[in-house]
Amino acid sequence: MHAPARSYKTEIILLLVTVGIISLMLLLNDINQHIRIKEVRLHMQKSNREENNTDHMGLVMRYQVQKRLYESQIRQEDADLIEMRANSILAESAASRTVSMDRYRFLAAPSVFMINLFRSIISKGPIRYLTEDPVNVYLGIAYYYERNNSFDGALRLYARALEEERYNMPAIAGIILHQGYCNAITGNFQVARRKYLSVIREYETTPASSTAVILLRYLEGFRTEIERVIKKDRDSVEKAEKLLTLLAYREALDVLSNIEKGAAPADRPRIDYIKGRSLEGLSEKEKAIDIFQNIITNNPASPYAVLANRRIYLSGALATNGARVKDLAAVNNRSLRDPVFNKMTDLEKKLHAAETENENALFARELSIEETKDPVLDLHKVESLAHLKRAIAAKTKSAITGSQTVKKKVPPVIYRIETKEGNVFIGSIRRETKELVVLNTMVGDATIPKEKIVSRKKIK
Repeated sequence: MHAPARSYKTEIILLLVTVGIISLMLLLNDINQHIRIKEVRLHMQKSNREENNTDHMGLVMRYQVQKRLYESQIRQEDADLIEMRANSILAESAASRTVSMDRYRFLAAPSVFMINLFRSIISKGPIRYLTEDPVNVYLGIAYYYERNNSFDGALRLYARALEEERYNMPAIAGIILHQGYCNAITGNFQVARRKYLSVIREYETTPASSTAVILLRYLEGFRTEIERVIKKDRDSVEKAEKLLTLLAYREALDVLSNIEKGAAPADRPRIDYIKGRSLEGLSEKEKAIDIFQNIITNNPASPYAVLANRRIYLSGALATNGARVKDLAAVNNRSLRDPVFNKMTDLEKKLHAAETENENALFARELSIEETKDPVLDLHKVESLAHLKRAIAAKTKSAITGSQTVKKKVPPVIYRIETKEGNVFIGSIRRETKELVVLNTMVGDATIPKEKIVSRKKIK
């Protein structure tokens, strides 16, 4: 009776040991594959940082879009969709640049030792567990700031990346190119020009050099046109709008400050829109959002109301903490019913998907630190979010204000109206005057002259 039990016990122990060894080998093999994949990923990141073709296209695209707007080749709604599409592409690029695959972060070091021990037995060379490149992290956050028009924050991080990137010439040229772009957009034209010329002359064999030539031409062309508009055009809304399109935000605000006191009420939405766009370009998104919301609240029938709401949505879509701002735009669009807005939300889903792919703990930690010091969107300063609370609280349970009591919708009063001709109409009264009744029926509105009504009864 006891001998078989001891035999089974030995077999069970051997089985468990075998399973353990197989599990260990499978784990080591998976870690080995993981390390090899990470090697390829980091090599691709390095190549991507050297080429930076997508990022460079994004810089040129902004000038191209603004030039086409200035020349009336496209409409503002086209420009808004292009901007959202470009941001989706750039976000995917940034996510791939900073993504990490550190599933075995704590087991990596001892596992590499074991793997290299086995590899030495079979006379194979050792492998290395590569760590994440901090330059990728700095650049990823810098691109995030740049997309959000927070150029001061972007420049600060480009400087940090440049300190780390001392030997990779193509990558250095790409960073300097972005520094030039940020300075150009903020009006520091001489600094931008020096940066572009530096890339062209000192890094002429790099991909960034060709882009710098294009950006320098745009910079000089836009600057020449800005100076012409300032000198030749009298101060007017049209002049401010031209300067806005030419990315001359401060100059546009100067013109508006000279004309807005004497402007006609009909020009108010247009003036406010230009002011909001200019502030948005100068990293003052909170003020811009409040101005845009005032346009929507005070002039909902104006064509600038839908344009303003798209800018609110773009501000929320690009910021990591922009969910509440996007909700505000969504609430606005219930009454505005802008079809372009719906296209933008579809594109934003791709943007969100790309950003959620980023699993790099170092990137997330550094971004959190930077956002604490210098947020691209400070929600506490956006006064218009109070409008969102009121709007959502009145209709549904809000994620912002917590559980709210939803007001019951009062059903309309239904009437049965019979006319002299024998026709019978059933529905709610939409409008009534001394001469007629407009009834909202199942098949549409029916206009009934009162002189033909023989009976009118309330059904419910």
